[in-house]
Amino acid sequence: MLDFDRVLLSFYQLSGCRNDKVDEVETLVMEAMKAVESALDVDKIVGEDIYACEYAAACSAVYDYVCREAFREQNAVTVSGSADINGNFSHRIDAADKLKKQAMARIEWLMPDGGFLFETM
Repeated sequence: MLDFDRVLLSFYQLSGCRNDKVDEVETLVMEAMKAVESALDVDKIVGEDIYACEYAAACSAVYDYVCREAFREQNAVTVSGSADINGNFSHRIDAADKLKKQAMARIEWLMPDGGFLFETM
């Protein structure tokens, strides 16, 4: 029902993830998309509602991506050329959490029980 390419494009725009990580994030985006699809009542969806659902799936994937990256060791190189392991994503978790909750709240009326269960990682 949701268009994977549009969800993936929105994910890249929202996350700032580089395009060279496509193999790493395709599964993440597909899982988020399937989770949103399974939570929807397809009989309630009309016209432009699909775009809000795709945006919610992208936001969900962004949250999952940010959480995953926050717990991954981040290696960066400083201006002087030395290695730095402080490239931390944890400060982005709250923002991704709010983004996902807002996007899901926007489509909760399309869900069978009129709401969603937000799971944290």
